[in-house]
Amino acid sequence: MAWAVGVCIIIIIGSVISIGRGIGETVTRLSNGLADSTDQPAHPDSRLTKSCNLVRGGENMTTVTAEQPLTEYLFSLHGTQIRYVTASPWLAAPVNEFLRHFRQEVRCPSIPLTLYFHAVEHRADIPVTISSSARQLAVNMGVAGVDCPETDLPYEVILDGERLIADFFNVGVLVVDSVQGRADGYLINPQMMPESLIEYLFHIALIELLRRRGLYTIHATALEKNGRGVLIPGNSGRGKTTSFISLLRSGYRYLSDDHPLLRDVGTHVDLLPFPIKINVTEQTVEFFPELRTAPAQVLQPRFPKRAFHAEDVYSTSIGECCRPALVLFPHVIDAPHSHLELLPKSRALEMLLPQALLVYDSEVARREFQVLAKLVQQVDSYRLHFGRDILELPQLITPLLEGETR
Repeated sequence: MAWAVGVCIIIIIGSVISIGRGIGETVTRLSNGLADSTDQPAHPDSRLTKSCNLVRGGENMTTVTAEQPLTEYLFSLHGTQIRYVTASPWLAAPVNEFLRHFRQEVRCPSIPLTLYFHAVEHRADIPVTISSSARQLAVNMGVAGVDCPETDLPYEVILDGERLIADFFNVGVLVVDSVQGRADGYLINPQMMPESLIEYLFHIALIELLRRRGLYTIHATALEKNGRGVLIPGNSGRGKTTSFISLLRSGYRYLSDDHPLLRDVGTHVDLLPFPIKINVTEQTVEFFPELRTAPAQVLQPRFPKRAFHAEDVYSTSIGECCRPALVLFPHVIDAPHSHLELLPKSRALEMLLPQALLVYDSEVARREFQVLAKLVQQVDSYRLHFGRDILELPQLITPLLEGETR
């Protein structure tokens, strides 16, 4: 989960952490341990410069020659106008599916964010120029290729002036200029990629642009009931999606399977919907009768899991912007009944921070930390010891939203 989930946000902003001594110690330890490996000049023998057209030492520029006509797609994401431009149908379809709930037909006079995605045949066709002053921020050398889960892709991250360059080697390259509100993606043979991988790379670029506009995300599922929000953060295998579906099927409204948005509105933090397909493992499917019997056109095969739209299975609608009230940190236990453990604010923040996406800009990281700290202060946070009574979970959670005690 190297790119998608990490703790870089607390590396950068240790000076503003004051909620818990344990967290401060963690920040100090992480900062000391990584000080020699980040923010270094990019090595001239870096993989970023090999076997491709990512030229080092030239003009600080990105160019592309389009051989096919470009098509423009418009979206409005909670008041932020987004333009997506591509000439490739292989790159158009997944992104339009990913942002299906945010489509917009009328072009606004001013669109602050534009993402251009380009299909290239070979790595040498990527026309990115790297200046000699570029710095390597992070590197993770795994086994390249689209057969591995998206979040395990090897990568190298370079800062070149205002541009953040993420090289995914045999998969492609992202170039994000958050100041200009522009991102370029160069994907190698996208027709051979699973759609989920294209969506993942697009999402990385999009979030990097959105966070400078005050919209942040965390690795969590999210629901809404009667105007109150529930966040369920966590890594795979912790019961996050299973607990989410258990609540969804009982009448909770769907906000997001994995990418809810957060926005600081001054007095509090709002939870904003980002509805996408819900990804489920075969094991999760077996827990719920309606998923076991869902037809193939509803529960679709998808790399590496299966996926469905919430509205195709459950009668509940997409939820609306709300104030989060609960944060649940699930972990599966071998017991007949689930139970809750109330967490101190400091411990909840410590558990929430690693679920934020990696941040490479110190000022953005500082603002994002402040949003997460404010979020923790306004909610009750629990560790959910998730037992075998999966279908009865709403009976445990709903009274908390209604202000009852158990």
